[in-house]
Amino acid sequence: MDGSVSTLSVPRAFVRIGSFGGLWLAAGLLLAAVLLAACGGGSGERSVTGVIIDVQSTSLTRIDSFTLRDNDGRTLVFAIAPDAANDPQEGFFPGHLRTHALAAEQVTVSYREEDGELLALRVVDR
Repeated sequence: MDGSVSTLSVPRAFVRIGSFGGLWLAAGLLLAAVLLAACGGGSGERSVTGVIIDVQSTSLTRIDSFTLRDNDGRTLVFAIAPDAANDPQEGFFPGHLRTHALAAEQVTVSYREEDGELLALRVVDR
């Protein structure tokens, strides 16, 4: 050993990110995660409460669409989401929805929007 000291050369970019740049990187990643969670990536689930005013069906067991007047007076037309159409737990039977319509009973519809179309995921009795 001759007593000399060797140094490790670290590229400047790593030193910069490791100091103040790392804080900006972490803040940017956190902001992106919050925005993605808030927006749901454009396909987030929403819900609306109101009264069913029309049910369009092709049979006793299949609904094509239904119309809901929400508590703000808006009229919304829903198709049934393909992934929810055959699930008996979701409440998509023409007779069930027509009963709510005739009695003017409120329901809450969970839905998502795809290509400008409202797709109902669940109907919950209020």
